[in-house]
Amino acid sequence: MTADINTANRCRLSVMCQYLCDVKHKFNIPGKAFVPKPKVDVGVVHLIPLKVARISQPFKLVEKAVREVFHFRRKYCKKGIESLFPPERDDLVLKMIRNSRIDATARPFQLTMEDWSALCDVYAEICRHEPDLADYSYR
Repeated sequence: MTADINTANRCRLSVMCQYLCDVKHKFNIPGKAFVPKPKVDVGVVHLIPLKVARISQPFKLVEKAVREVFHFRRKYCKKGIESLFPPERDDLVLKMIRNSRIDATARPFQLTMEDWSALCDVYAEICRHEPDLADYSYR
């Protein structure tokens, strides 16, 4: 939840939490404090809701974009962006990359909150012009 960009722990959950809240790691509780004892320690975090979200698009749209791009976590972002559109719509993939000004060879965990915001803004614009794409699922 508190993972920074370019770290192994950066994931879909951290992006979604950080877009809506200030997330602060407070302390760890050792696993031996619980019965039965888990094999991991527990981190306690404090979520402080933001007055204005860091991404100015509807939750459903942001969640879909982040989910699809992180589905290919170890691949370039371009691969995840491709899953937002039908295979024959490569033009929209290129438009998203170009208009959001992200590095197509970046991996999802390398994107900043500003990058995610730009991606979601461009995706929202595309969906406004072609409403059927908002419901598209490659699965």
